[in-house]
Amino acid sequence: MKGSMTFWFSGDLSDCRVHISKEGELDSGDLQVIVTLLEQDIKLSYRIASGEITPTASDPTGIRQLHNHWSN
Repeated sequence: MKGSMTFWFSGDLSDCRVHISKEGELDSGDLQVIVTLLEQDIKLSYRIASGEITPTASDPTGIRQLHNHWSN
């Protein structure tokens, strides 16, 4: 496959958006990236809502804490 896919993020903590721009056809690797991003967002949202993760000034999205949960 020839082509490219670009992801960029915008918004704030209460309204974060992932934008995707692609050229060419998607293959299974591209779809796995999308699934992984969605899965990460769902896990992060759940952990913030349950109080397991609290966004801080040094980690305003909580993503660093989520990655720490995965690595432990």
